Amino acid sequence: MSDKKSFLKEALASLSNLTRLETNTLVGKYSFNESAGIKTSIITDSAEDRMCSQINLVTGDITTAMTPKFVTEYKELREFHLTRENQGHEIVRQNIAILKEILGALDFFEAESKKTGK
Repeated sequence: MSDKKSFLKEALASLSNLTRLETNTLVGKYSFNESAGIKTSIITDSAEDRMCSQINLVTGDITTAMTPKFVTEYKELREFHLTRENQGHEIVRQNIAILKEILGALDFFEAESKKTGK
């Protein structure tokens, strides 16, 4: 299998697991998951008040959940959460563009190697 096909196969396998974008806004104390003593990610249900949005990147479905204080008291945090959600969308768009550039570069190098016979 060519390097390009191998890369593409591995990239697509990884991307197939990335069908959900999740944005969380936490208020209060929170905990981390740890691996070998290194904090790796925030445990999202460890905070007393939180807002979470999950976006299915395949279907476009969006689900948002929030604790009562986000409804009644945390207007600014709701707006902040929406901003972060939009930033997440932009990150996904940028990652797709980068993947396209990488594939274009692989095409170029594959064509060049065929020209030179290497």
